[in-house]
Amino acid sequence: MWTSLIFVVSTLVGGLCDIVTIEKTQEVDYQYAHHVRMDNDGKFILYWSYNEDKIFMKMRAETNGWVGIGISPNGGMNGADMAIGWVTSDGEAKLLDTHGEGNEPVADKISDLHLQGGTQEDGWTSIKFWRKLNTCDTEEDREINGDTLRMIWAYGKYDVAKSGIKHGDYHSKNRGVKSLVVLSNGGIVTQAPDPDATYKTFELLNHKFNKTHAKTYYNCKMFEMPKLSKKHHIVKVEHVITPGSEPYLHHIILFSCSRKLVTKSLLEDHHCFSYSTFHDYGACVAILVAWAVGGSDMILPEHAGFPIGDEDSPNFVLLETHYDNPHGETFTDSSGFRITYTDKLREYDADIIRVGHRVSELQIIPPQQNVFTSYGVCPHECMDWGMEERSVDEINIFGSILHSHTIGKSMELKHIRNGVELPPISRDDHYDFNYQELRQNIPEIKFKLGDSFKMICHYDSSNRKNLTQGGLATAMEMCLAFVLYYPKIEVSRCESQPDKPNVLEHFGVDIEYGRGLFDLKKHTVTKDGNSWSMDAYLNQIQWTKEDTQEISQKDGEGELDFFCYGRNSSKFIPKMRAEKITVPYVKEEKCGSGRASSQIITRSAYISSLLLPLLISLF
Repeated sequence: MWTSLIFVVSTLVGGLCDIVTIEKTQEVDYQYAHHVRMDNDGKFILYWSYNEDKIFMKMRAETNGWVGIGISPNGGMNGADMAIGWVTSDGEAKLLDTHGEGNEPVADKISDLHLQGGTQEDGWTSIKFWRKLNTCDTEEDREINGDTLRMIWAYGKYDVAKSGIKHGDYHSKNRGVKSLVVLSNGGIVTQAPDPDATYKTFELLNHKFNKTHAKTYYNCKMFEMPKLSKKHHIVKVEHVITPGSEPYLHHIILFSCSRKLVTKSLLEDHHCFSYSTFHDYGACVAILVAWAVGGSDMILPEHAGFPIGDEDSPNFVLLETHYDNPHGETFTDSSGFRITYTDKLREYDADIIRVGHRVSELQIIPPQQNVFTSYGVCPHECMDWGMEERSVDEINIFGSILHSHTIGKSMELKHIRNGVELPPISRDDHYDFNYQELRQNIPEIKFKLGDSFKMICHYDSSNRKNLTQGGLATAMEMCLAFVLYYPKIEVSRCESQPDKPNVLEHFGVDIEYGRGLFDLKKHTVTKDGNSWSMDAYLNQIQWTKEDTQEISQKDGEGELDFFCYGRNSSKFIPKMRAEKITVPYVKEEKCGSGRASSQIITRSAYISSLLLPLLISLF
């Protein structure tokens, strides 16, 4: 079980905070492992816990009327699977199992919700219930799985059984939609802190940064870590966002720096990739912590922590902040991280590895395609080197963050052992760029010597008229995963890219290129007496389905260049093809051909159907 920490600052001296724990009784319910505010004001809170086949939920809203929660295919009511509950005037809890048809809730033929109780006190209504993760009702229910789910929520002033939804009872302020990873959510947990540990915090923040001239800007700022007399463990990382900066923040990453620094330009703002003026940027490559848009705080499992204060820990770190400001609006930002650490050491040192397709213009995605697939491979040769450097024969993966940009559609991090595809490390068939949450692995996954990763990213470019390249800007693309694991090994990045731009070879274009940046605008091609810039030439091509399939296949099956970086060194891996999967993974089918015969149509479902015409505007 992961441990959540809830703190209040008591003193502040030199950037370090002594802290004591408190319990927020308004929001925390320790019966549930997770909780989240569904709205910005905290007037609707969802709690949940789950096991292998069931989920236990509590919806709590500031109302004396009804409350409702649902899983939607697209954020709307049509096709949604919804639970609606209230407490009557005599204290009896009621619960409806419904689904959306158009803009109306309709009672399910079979009720799969099991009411556990409800209360109404101090102007708040709470409803508790459980259901199966997969009810096997494909017509009226939606499966709760590890994907990003579009959760719709609403509440009203009055009980459904009394009067339905009165005119004016339901409006935009008491309804909404929120993307949420319900299963494997590693960022929203509700467990009490260790009473025997002493915790302190420090902050690493930008300071009134206001670069607004660039649509995409990466700001880098170097900090010195706290001077500690002995080893400590980081156990929680909170993202601190300046109010008003939310629309402009894409991600924040903290890199650890080697001891071979040139200038140590502390607390100064630099453009991250200006190697000529910011000499120390290249010395900071290992990821210490990371946050991306929509993510929650990073809370480590109770048996692992990120080490600081020992000989293997950095003295200096680099805060990289990616700002996305397509309209050049004016803002000032002081966002960053608040880091909680303790001298009560956990059993293992944890770390992060970045795997996937190298951030490179050699990732080329054709326009107007419903699906195009890119691949990134981390070969066992790189991981074996990293483990052998630390005399480790296996690591334990406890979480990951999947990362692509705005046309990312679905992502999967595969786990391969001797050609056999094991269950995925992480998978999301409904990726949401604006919600990039830490996903935990329970149970943890053992990754052994000889194992490899394969990153699969599917993109939807159907609304783009021009091709998309891989790169740093939000309008460009990435295909990455940040893997959290223990014990700590040497590897910090393990990535690949095609050894050549297969799209050019496919269309008969012959140019020179290398392992570095590949800017299509700087290359020209001459065809039929006409001269084009490379990107203009590729954009005027009418891409066929066969073209895209062949190019994607070559990217996945052709020879690859590999990039295997450690904390203080790197491992050269010769170009080769990715390990072939000889035995694909097949997910076990739990439902068979139909529903379990023990499920019956309940009397309450029929009675509820009489009330539903009153709920036309419910969601």
